Parts: sequence; C-alpha cells; structure tokens
Amino acid sequence: MAVKLLLDSNKIYHKEFEGTKPGYDALQVDSFLDIVIKDYDTFSKYVTDSEKTIEDLNRKATLLNQQLSKEEADNATLRNKLNGIGANADASLNNLELLKRISALEKALNKAGINPNTIE
Repeated sequence: MAVKLLLDSNKIYHKEFEGTKPGYDALQVDSFLDIVIKDYDTFSKYVTDSEKTIEDLNRKATLLNQQLSKEEADNATLRNKLNGIGANADASLNNLELLKRISALEKALNKAGINPNTIE
C-alpha cells in the first residue's frame, strides 16, 4: 500500500531552475523549498509509520479472528454436550434423592456397628 509520489525530498533539493532576469530571488526559492523538503520528509515518515501500524493491526486482527473461530467452535461443542441436561433434570433430582438416602442408610449402619463396605 505504498504511496506513489512524483517528488521526494532528494528531487526537490537537487532541482535546478533556469535563471532569467528579472526572476525570482534564489534565496527565497531555496528557503521555500527547504520547507517543502521538511514537509515531504515528515509526510514520508508518517506514511511509513502508518503502514507499519496497519500491518501490525492486520496481524493482530487475523490472530484474534483465529482465536474467535476456535472459541466459537469450542462453545458449539460444549453447547452440544450440555444440550440434553435440561431434559434429564428430573433424573438428576431423583439421583440426588437416592444418594441422600444411601448416605443416611450408611450412617445408620455405622451407628449400629456394621461396616457398609463389607456388606455383599
């Protein structure tokens, strides 16, 4: 994305004008061209810095888009895995109740002096 300019600071600095009388004052022309050269150098640096910034931002955007795609794929996988949980809510509650009952029975057996792990 380089900018194509007809002039650069070097071309401006080395430009030779034909002298005619009456004409422009050479010192005024030189001082004006020095200002133009300074502006060209400043603009050139700005363009170079901007191009580097754009490249960096494009690289970061590409990396972030890749990470986003991966995260979206992971999200879709997890959604598919968790999709059936809502339908099994009653079964989960029943299992929880059964676990509570088993725990209470094991405690009662322990109080009676019976080890629940040895019962077959």
